[in-house]
Amino acid sequence: MDYIFGYGSLVSRYSRQHYSNIMADVKVARIKGWCRAWCVSYPDEGATYAGAIRDDAASLNGVLIPTEIDQAIAERERGYQFTMLNLDDISSDISDVNLSQDDKIWICETLQVDTATAANPLPQSYVDTCISGCLESTGTEGAIEFIQQTQGWNCRWLNDRHFEATPRYPRFTPISTDQASLIDSLLDQQDVLKFRQS
Repeated sequence: MDYIFGYGSLVSRYSRQHYSNIMADVKVARIKGWCRAWCVSYPDEGATYAGAIRDDAASLNGVLIPTEIDQAIAERERGYQFTMLNLDDISSDISDVNLSQDDKIWICETLQVDTATAANPLPQSYVDTCISGCLESTGTEGAIEFIQQTQGWNCRWLNDRHFEATPRYPRFTPISTDQASLIDSLLDQQDVLKFRQS
């Protein structure tokens, strides 16, 4: 079976289902040897998103998504390269991951490391989508781990969270005001909320 290791917006069930028609159940997972950073620029969307960079000292939390790499996924992840992981890259401390030697696990590897700019900022709507996905799959602990593991919070970070308007990130997960407050609280606890621009 083919899996994609989702470590950004693909962690969110809503984003997977509504924009990529991925209905399959996912498995919580962690991989070794990779770090996450706000470093993938999409000029056509005017935004910068999460990317995965090889780093032997790092690890990433996320989900294993059973799905083929079809045209829709390839378009969604067009700023990345699909790289096959080794099965031993999957951390053994996650109990519900049972993989065989025939399984193929793909990660969206960063092709080019960029820095968020005024023209292509990190949208809060994207951050909300990622962290709300962590909250639904692994709870507060997983959301905190996501924040701690991600590099580059001191970038051009746009607060486009508008409950009455469409935010910048086109594959966003709608959140409630209570969820927004929780996400901001977690970001503040990890001392990164101070970098967000109004």
